[in-house]
Amino acid sequence: MYSKKHFIGILLSACLLFSFDVKNNYQQVKEYLSVPGPVEFNKTIFSLSWSSHPNNSYYKQEYLPAGERSETFSKMIMIEALVGELTPKEAMMNKVAELDERKKSDPVTNYQFIQNPSTGEYLLDFVISSNGIVEWNAYRYTTLKDKAAGKGIVLFACSKRAYGKAGTGFLKALKTERVKDINTLAVYKIPEIKIKP
Repeated sequence: MYSKKHFIGILLSACLLFSFDVKNNYQQVKEYLSVPGPVEFNKTIFSLSWSSHPNNSYYKQEYLPAGERSETFSKMIMIEALVGELTPKEAMMNKVAELDERKKSDPVTNYQFIQNPSTGEYLLDFVISSNGIVEWNAYRYTTLKDKAAGKGIVLFACSKRAYGKAGTGFLKALKTERVKDINTLAVYKIPEIKIKP
């Protein structure tokens, strides 16, 4: 039996999205969450491209448009599940703490979040940068509804990147484009998550 503190540690270590690590394992991707794809978001089709199940409690799947790769993507959809006592609010606040720490070395880092009181969901909208890459993300945190798996949270997220000199125009365009993506994400019907044993 894991404690809430243990789950918080898992989330902090496992949800470091902005790592820029090249994924060298291009074997057939295993589907863990009963969401094989494709996933459509804002008129773009995303197919399952990579998945990870590093421990008994955490699952992550990434989806990319045709022709894109994890290390050079411009758009990505992510679906994550974490089984345990962590709530959507706690998960989001853990990410906020990570972003606050990041601000000390990354002046681009900025975020805001909103709560949906009727559902208990949270939506975190943030931008970060590293090594000439600018990345914008919108994370929607909700409750895991897979009774067989037990308590937990689900993260459904969209991510966009720009590289090098394109980063300046990317940040300018975000002022209007992010609003469309956030509005879409806020009402998006998240696929039913059922964790495969």
